[in-house]
Amino acid sequence: MSVYTKYKESLKGTDVEEILDLIIYRPLSFLFVKLIYPTNLTPNQISVIAMLFGLLSGVFYAFGSHYYFILAGASFFVCNVLDCADGQLARLKKNGTRIGRIIDGLIDYVTSLAGFIGIGIALANNSNYGPVFWILIIAGGISRGFQNMYFDYFRNLYMRYVYNKVDDVKREIEAYEKFRNDIGKIKGRYVIKFMVDIYVGYSKWQMKITKHLRLDVTPEEYLRKNKKILRYWSWLGSTTHLTLLIIFSFCNRVDLYFWATLIFGNLFLLALFIWQKSILKTIKKLD
Repeated sequence: MSVYTKYKESLKGTDVEEILDLIIYRPLSFLFVKLIYPTNLTPNQISVIAMLFGLLSGVFYAFGSHYYFILAGASFFVCNVLDCADGQLARLKKNGTRIGRIIDGLIDYVTSLAGFIGIGIALANNSNYGPVFWILIIAGGISRGFQNMYFDYFRNLYMRYVYNKVDDVKREIEAYEKFRNDIGKIKGRYVIKFMVDIYVGYSKWQMKITKHLRLDVTPEEYLRKNKKILRYWSWLGSTTHLTLLIIFSFCNRVDLYFWATLIFGNLFLLALFIWQKSILKTIKKLD
């Protein structure tokens, strides 16, 4: 099997990956996976290491100087490469777990929160910004959360109806609730139980916000109608946001990231939401 074939096998699918992941992060993470493939390093262990680099970024930001902003951006870059690597290793070794999926899903939110808190501490102590900058950080953070959530939601719809790779959200919640009940009978494992509770709670909230769609559509029809717009949705994914934050960190203007997310990101989200809604109207719904 060629290296390129192995690389494609390690991906979720080239049409559902974020563009910047395909161009920058996935090739680098694949090289890392090839390096550690013979070892006993597991996807979950890589996920934990990725999260540590993300948390380290938050610490660097809190120091407030341009030098530490550069270190924070570099640490976030490593975090994202490793965040890509865990899933690629799991797909190649076929050893993914429910807990692994939860950890992978939490990484973006936990590390982003750490980064935003660090930036807030740094800029709140800066006479040019002051405490009022926290308002911009909170508004930008909430905006990013919604932008990432809607991309993930429509990507999962695409993967479900085109590739049959993702469970229906309702069935997935039921499966994780059963998993939670099973591990609830085991003493200890409090961190795992807490993470499952968070994941189930988030999934229920996402389903309530986005509405639960059941469509009567063939894979060919869904692909034809949604492939193009999914590529646009991908620009609101976590990797785009992280890369912009890294760039603005290197330029010592992290404030511009939050303005861009709040203004341009939300306008783009609104435009895509209207476009997506018009597409879904052409697809038959199941009762």
